[in-house]
Amino acid sequence: MISCVNYTYLYIRKTNMRFENSELRAFRAVIEEGGFKRAADTLHISQSAVSQAVAGLESKLDAALVLRGKDLRLTDIGRRLFEHAVDVLRDEQQALEDIAALKEGKTEILSLALSASINRFYAPELISRYYARNPQTRMKVAEMPARSIISAVLQGTVEIGLGPFQKDMGAFATVPLYRDSRHLVVSPQHPRFEEMIAGDERALELTPLITSALDSPEMRPSIQRIRDQFSAVWEVSSLSLRIHMVNEGMGVTFIDRKLLQEHPTCATFRIMDDISFGTIDKEVGLYHRAGRNLSDSARNFIALCQQYWSV
Repeated sequence: MISCVNYTYLYIRKTNMRFENSELRAFRAVIEEGGFKRAADTLHISQSAVSQAVAGLESKLDAALVLRGKDLRLTDIGRRLFEHAVDVLRDEQQALEDIAALKEGKTEILSLALSASINRFYAPELISRYYARNPQTRMKVAEMPARSIISAVLQGTVEIGLGPFQKDMGAFATVPLYRDSRHLVVSPQHPRFEEMIAGDERALELTPLITSALDSPEMRPSIQRIRDQFSAVWEVSSLSLRIHMVNEGMGVTFIDRKLLQEHPTCATFRIMDDISFGTIDKEVGLYHRAGRNLSDSARNFIALCQQYWSV
């Protein structure tokens, strides 16, 4: 997959080509609707126009994007371009919505990404308080894994992030709010429960780690050491589904201390205190790109959080 990404990037850079949004829109519709005719119906254009748009993209890249047959299947290059199309068209739609709001005099937007734990325990009250003080502000709030929040803030998809800090936060201005810890836990339903709570790390090598997301080893070498302790890493974005899977004995996971104390299902989980890497201390707070002038809506939310956590 990486080689395809590099190929696409180098090819585009070499030829200085440009993708038209109309081409990307047609390509995305073909994939999402499952065919050229349905894409044409959705976009209210002719099927030949859709075919020409996809053919134009393939010509620019000198590569097939879809494998045509009974069912359309993306090639590796097609998959990467589809991801790009989704991102570009989402940003275009957001820009159009923002411009429309500005024309209506709605000048403030709170653009925020937060972690699953923050969303469960704090977001409802924070958002209610924020709305009470800023009823005219539009809100764009997304729950994401910590790694995705970092990327979203860096890329400018959201203005501020609220979640655990990563090891290197040099690219951000940070506002620490509180400290917490995450703990490796196992359910009594797991077939190797007794060995794990006894600290037998060999038992971990036979079970998967279930997590929202895990940084690549290239980005953070210590991640490789954690990966190597388990049979596999399963990435599951839904917090409730991760808890269910662990409760069923499918694998183990890291869970925040507060969640262990307050979630009814998690109350049955056991912390693996005797595992050398079983506890991860973390600092939680707000962050945004360093050197960026924040909107009034973002500054107001930061002030609210500082007041809420008394920092």
